[in-house]
Amino acid sequence: MKINPSVDTLSQSQNTKKEEHPEVRKVAKQFEALFVNQMISAMRKTVVKGGLVPESNAERVYQSMLDSQYSEKMSDTEQLGLSQIIYDHLLRQSRAR
Repeated sequence: MKINPSVDTLSQSQNTKKEEHPEVRKVAKQFEALFVNQMISAMRKTVVKGGLVPESNAERVYQSMLDSQYSEKMSDTEQLGLSQIIYDHLLRQSRAR
């Protein structure tokens, strides 16, 4: 037995797209990026420093900026799923008020 999507099903999926709150989605992604950035920073602190050339202040600043970009790109992939959880939670909290 084949099941074909009806017009009603398609219109419902389009309505859910319209109900999405882009501002809340953006905040959820930013929070996930912040969390991932903190995680990367904590992981980087566990790496033993050393070598022939000492680390300069400019290198530390660049590394921090690079980690920030990595965290934004990681949150854009939505592989962690944290932004979706945050998004759902924020919507539930806003409806409860």
